[in-house]
Amino acid sequence: MQRFFFDFCQGTERCPDAEGTEFANVEQAYLEAFKAAQDMWSEFLRQRQDPRRCVFEVRNDQRELLFALPFHEVMDSCRDREPPLHVSFEQIAHAAEKTKQVSAEFMQQLNLVRATLEQSRALLRAKV
Repeated sequence: MQRFFFDFCQGTERCPDAEGTEFANVEQAYLEAFKAAQDMWSEFLRQRQDPRRCVFEVRNDQRELLFALPFHEVMDSCRDREPPLHVSFEQIAHAAEKTKQVSAEFMQQLNLVRATLEQSRALLRAKV
């Protein structure tokens, strides 16, 4: 297990994590930072503070910066989850049309390959 430190920054203020927390890898540390940012988001709003100004700076046990997680990524991730229905329908319709077109082109090429293969077989039979 590795020790990770979650230094909290809000604007120009910085609150270093003196204890740290152990995780198996940096991915787990990122997920924990993301969850903590989600949990803290509503509390900042209740206190009439802007959570978009907050950042977790995650460091290893040598206090080297591994990554920074701006809290606005929490909000950005919510927007990407559920696109509006009309956008989804348009994307699906476009994908269906493209699939139909690619499928038709594939069938044309497959038929050409079959014809060439049949011609090759005929030539081989003629030489035997």
